[in-house]
Amino acid sequence: MLTFIGGLGGGFAFPILPALGLRLGIPTLMVGMIMSANRITRLVCNVPAGHLIRRVGARFTLSAALWIETLGVFGYTGALRFGHPTWWLLIGRVVFGVGTALLLVGSQAAVLALSDKSARGRQISIVRVSMSISMPAGLVIGGLLADLYSDDVAFIAGSAITLAGALLALALLPRRTATPAEHSEGRKRERLTALLSAANWPFLVGAWAFNLLVFLSLQGILLSTMVVLIERRHLHPLGLRAQGASGLIMAVLIACSALIALQVGRLIDRTALRATLVIPGLIGLAAGFATIALVHSSVPLLIVGAALIGLSANCVNLPMLALLADGTSERQYGPSVGVYQFFGDVGGTIGPIAGIEIGVHYGFEPLFLAVAAVMLLGVPAAFWIRHRERLLNAAHPHGHRIDADIPSA
Repeated sequence: MLTFIGGLGGGFAFPILPALGLRLGIPTLMVGMIMSANRITRLVCNVPAGHLIRRVGARFTLSAALWIETLGVFGYTGALRFGHPTWWLLIGRVVFGVGTALLLVGSQAAVLALSDKSARGRQISIVRVSMSISMPAGLVIGGLLADLYSDDVAFIAGSAITLAGALLALALLPRRTATPAEHSEGRKRERLTALLSAANWPFLVGAWAFNLLVFLSLQGILLSTMVVLIERRHLHPLGLRAQGASGLIMAVLIACSALIALQVGRLIDRTALRATLVIPGLIGLAAGFATIALVHSSVPLLIVGAALIGLSANCVNLPMLALLADGTSERQYGPSVGVYQFFGDVGGTIGPIAGIEIGVHYGFEPLFLAVAAVMLLGVPAAFWIRHRERLLNAAHPHGHRIDADIPSA
């Protein structure tokens, strides 16, 4: 619930800031930088956040995250009230990035620590569903509030929701869930070199790489450019303006993502080879982005493309996050999730900058066709990870071990 609330406030920015920035005369490159500023901040904060939750516990980490996010959303209102909108929006996004690093890494590390292999898919899916639908849900609500009332009302509503989440974190979470400090050998095992020296390193690297790809395409390019694409192609379902129309399209993506995620979680726990699910997920993402690329006047086809993306994204991220947990020890969950989120934020940082710049100046058709092609290039990698998982299962039929030796592929 707290993960959902935190992401909801952040989602309010996506249907508003790109168009608002252009209306305020901010250059397109700077608009992209503003949209990416929170993820640039998270690049610095993700790994420390993974260590923080182990040391101080979920209650302090998650409540502090939501308080910080509230301050960040308030920064957006300053752009409308006090002049110098570029700096207000940029600072607001930076502050929000500190909060989301604590929230996303902390919540995922906590659920991995509380789950076991037999039910890991279902438990991860609950948290990931909250993460994946919270930002698009904020996009829907924020877009509709901006369309019906004003951008300022949408920003104030976002800050109020996030503040309520901070108060809930203090009220509901236990006072201490941290792991005691470990000796030097334990700290040594948390280093990236120790993670990559484990025999299960393909699962970690695969999870990190596919998370980068999904963040680049979905939470980077798609979310930051949908409102501009709709505006440029004059697509106005139900008579809505660009902000409201983009919110409606993303509502389809949200519904499809939520519909499939829990089913994917169950399949992860029942499927002998978790990576099998990644292959149709990548193909579905490619089909969705290709459909959006070729849409010029058909709202139904745009909805179909969004639906395909919503149905496919969790088929990639959820199995790979489960494999990441299979490939690490409990003491490594925080650092490995921190790196996982780091790579996602690399994609999320590049996505809005490249997406807005390429889409506005060169067209959205080549942009989304290129994204579809990259998805298809990931399919051979998914087959290789599946092969490694099969070899590991054959060598250790009673469960994965961190120090297991995998036969040569």
